[in-house]
Amino acid sequence: MKKWIGCLCIAGAGWSTGALADNVFQYFQGKAAAIQLPIADAAFKAKNYQKALDIYKPLAEKGDARAEYQLAYLYLNGLGVSKNPSLAAAWFMKAGSLGLADAQFALATLYYQGVGIEQGLTQAITLYTQAANNGNPLAEYMMGYLSENGFGLPKDYNVILDWYGKSAAAGVPDAQYNLGLLYYKGLGVQKDSARAFTLFNQAAQKGLAKAEFMLGVIYSMERADKNQAFNWYARAAEKGLPEAQYNLGVMYYNGYGTAPNLRTAVSWIKKATDQGLPRAQYVTGYLLYNGAGYPKDVGQAVTWYQKAAMQNSADAEFALGYLYHNGLGVPKDERQALAWLMLAAKQGLANAQYMVGLFYQQGLGVPSDLKAAISWYTLAAQQGMDNAQLLLGAMYSQGQGVAKDYRSAYAWLNLASTSSNPQIRDSAIKMRDDMAKSMTPADIGTAKQMSEVYYSKYATPGAR
Repeated sequence: MKKWIGCLCIAGAGWSTGALADNVFQYFQGKAAAIQLPIADAAFKAKNYQKALDIYKPLAEKGDARAEYQLAYLYLNGLGVSKNPSLAAAWFMKAGSLGLADAQFALATLYYQGVGIEQGLTQAITLYTQAANNGNPLAEYMMGYLSENGFGLPKDYNVILDWYGKSAAAGVPDAQYNLGLLYYKGLGVQKDSARAFTLFNQAAQKGLAKAEFMLGVIYSMERADKNQAFNWYARAAEKGLPEAQYNLGVMYYNGYGTAPNLRTAVSWIKKATDQGLPRAQYVTGYLLYNGAGYPKDVGQAVTWYQKAAMQNSADAEFALGYLYHNGLGVPKDERQALAWLMLAAKQGLANAQYMVGLFYQQGLGVPSDLKAAISWYTLAAQQGMDNAQLLLGAMYSQGQGVAKDYRSAYAWLNLASTSSNPQIRDSAIKMRDDMAKSMTPADIGTAKQMSEVYYSKYATPGAR
């Protein structure tokens, strides 16, 4: 039998002996890279950056994408070589052009931050999109983040949930946290606290402080487990998260999940205060004003109230209004008092709304305006402020700032009569019963029905 001998015909489809030689060269080059890259990676891991550089650089110069990426990383961070973000960007660009998703993500981030290259959101989005479509989980997270915040992309929750979901499934803790927050708040998806808890827990297990904080919130607010809340707040607080430091301080202050300890409480709250957290600044002012954990110092209290108020803390704005109204730590100044109270009232703080109503009724720092007083008292009364409900009832009964209306007056007074404050309760009952003598049974019946509606909506917390 004859042995068939096949011939290799190098013709036709663009083949040449030169192309064959190039392929052979690339083959052996790839083999060399496969051998040398692990050695470089091991040197990098051992922090022997000079050795890693000596291996990565020649491989990168021969066009190996992984070596180009690693070389860029060394230049970006100044490891084994002088720091050079511009050169890092150039090497990331070369690696990214070869389809390396990690390099595309890295270059996108340099564009996004304007590091080593002119800042450009459009270029960043293009590269993040390429990297995300190539399966880079950090790029998937950034696509969700940019879309959620409307940075160069439309805010589309279907898209946001998709990108965060892919990144979270790949184990990116920030994506797990952000996705958890969407479920927790019900943004773009049905609210699901259990799903949010699972995602926060996944991120917290990787040490993400803000996820640890949210576990503390859920354990405290929804699961009534102060011990677990304390533990998670403590983890996040130790990592420097100001919101966790503040909440941990409150736990120590109230003895929730731990024994009460005023000194430790003040220490943690002060840490959050020093980081500029407005709620902590307000509470530091409160503690100084009352001499709790600090020597009493009204002047310092005012300073911290002002710092918190400059960050739109409604409680601090109300406190400053109170101090100016009473001349405590500051000169008595009704105009200043009203200005601060008005800021807090416009943020919806019921105490401030009541006080603004009082200022308008009595003409303090502003000409008397009974209609304005009625308006502010109504807002406070609808939030359960019993003293506002009492005064609103009185003004309706007397026709002050509003047409006289015994039925509305009766309804508000009846609501105020459920107050836990005996002085308010007794005054409301007396005014209501005295007024009822001038009302028909039909009007009283209507007023009682109105009162039941008011009670279901506006009852003072803890009434009855």
